[in-house]
Amino acid sequence: MEPIPETLEALDELDPYLDDTPLVDQLRATSDRAQAVAPGLVGVSMASRAHDLTFTVVATDQEIAALDAVQYLDTGPCVDAIGLGHGLATSPEGLLSESRWGEFARASAAMGVHSTLTLPVLIEGSVVATVNLYGRAADTFVGLHAALAEVFGAWAPGAIANADLDFTTRTLAEQAPTQLRDAATIDTATGILAAHRDLPVTEARGELDDAARRAGVPVILLARVLVQLHHER
Repeated sequence: MEPIPETLEALDELDPYLDDTPLVDQLRATSDRAQAVAPGLVGVSMASRAHDLTFTVVATDQEIAALDAVQYLDTGPCVDAIGLGHGLATSPEGLLSESRWGEFARASAAMGVHSTLTLPVLIEGSVVATVNLYGRAADTFVGLHAALAEVFGAWAPGAIANADLDFTTRTLAEQAPTQLRDAATIDTATGILAAHRDLPVTEARGELDDAARRAGVPVILLARVLVQLHHER
């Protein structure tokens, strides 16, 4: 995907260090700048939409990507913000009061995340992606939305324009782990998902694989999160 000329010009002026820098390194560098603004920031991901599917382009670590994966199974601010066309800020109360985000709220709390801020990425006036910030405290992002948008605004459009956004080119879901323990965990998570969604087991396993692939995490990691959430009910 070729960057639009306006994006390249803006990036040349705002963030010259991006040239030839791997996307994950760009994210970490920008996240360090954001953490100076919001010290409670614990992780960041960027999600995009291609072929009507939202998926994670890059994340600061697998635990943060796993929270994205939970949203791909259910829904959450990372997914909804693209459709709504504007950013979303949440606290534990906001997450838990939103019935559609129940699983995401519980998974976030289990990982020590108590607030999120989702910033839209616009190219030529259209929302093409989101930057998703995860905070340690309920007030991590209070009063800081504009400052954080400025930090990521210099990076995100160029990152999206230069990323491989063709979903069909992403690797297939990882093969089921050979270790019996991991295989059993995946089977358990599949059963939980099948029962919760009233789906055939084969379809539930497909959704599990798809959500993990879209988040860029091993399916075993997502399976462990689902099993843990089930045990905590």
